[in-house]
Amino acid sequence: MYYEIHGVANGRPALILHGGPGGGLVHRHLKHFDLRKWNVVMFDQRGCGKSTPFGLDSLAHNKTSDLVEDIERLRLHLDIPQWFVFGGSWGTTLGIIYAETHPEKVTGLLLRSVCLLAPCEFAWLYGGGAGQVYPKEWAKFISIVDEPHNYKNVIATYRKLLTDDDVTVRQSAAKLWSDWEFAVSFMKPRRSYESAKKAEAVAIIENHYFFHNAWLKPGQLLKNAGRLASIPVSIVHGRYDIVCPINASFEFKKAVPHAKFIVIPDAGHATSEPGTKRALRRVTNRAVTRKL
Repeated sequence: MYYEIHGVANGRPALILHGGPGGGLVHRHLKHFDLRKWNVVMFDQRGCGKSTPFGLDSLAHNKTSDLVEDIERLRLHLDIPQWFVFGGSWGTTLGIIYAETHPEKVTGLLLRSVCLLAPCEFAWLYGGGAGQVYPKEWAKFISIVDEPHNYKNVIATYRKLLTDDDVTVRQSAAKLWSDWEFAVSFMKPRRSYESAKKAEAVAIIENHYFFHNAWLKPGQLLKNAGRLASIPVSIVHGRYDIVCPINASFEFKKAVPHAKFIVIPDAGHATSEPGTKRALRRVTNRAVTRKL
């Protein structure tokens, strides 16, 4: 497991969980923390970034429960009694599961664009819902998928291609997957700028997790939300988030009534949206002064 530590050694411990799954750690997320006061840990999840094994070779032992164990292993290795957990998109899914599994180890939870991995979310992003907003990009994404274009068939078709023995087949499918994700992640569609190797690794891991519904039971995150009762929770979500529709945060807020829910009225999914950046920094600035 590859990890990094930033900030000051005597600062309040925090953990950043990257998105994807498969995205790898992102250094610009450090801007959400005052590194003069925080001790921030980042790591590449299994199959991501500089962690090994990488990409396709990592699928044999790569489930959500493995990642939760990895987080605990890292906390113990660094001798951190408790830490503040921040995650965006898939990082919210993993952060919620970790906090529900080890609530006594979490001093606070900051969630940017909650993702519950509910069937309606898969149907929206991979079954044509988001395609109603970006029809040109959607047509390109499903150009290699036979009917029906429901999310299960789309994800299953990409799974076959992304695990093909031919690297050219894998990378061609990965580029289409990556282009679709980048198109819907920003208020103005963008083309993916990732290298073929990075795009392949991200697509493989994302598809692997989504094909298996991240090994979650139906409604698991909401059913176990009562375990977060003693943890300060903040939710930040862009109104026009196409990747993770804001209704997921609304449902999570209902399950965690004490959570602070901040809606950014002019933002989409990306952390780089100005309003989102300001809101995240305000939350961490308050959290660093909170008494344990």
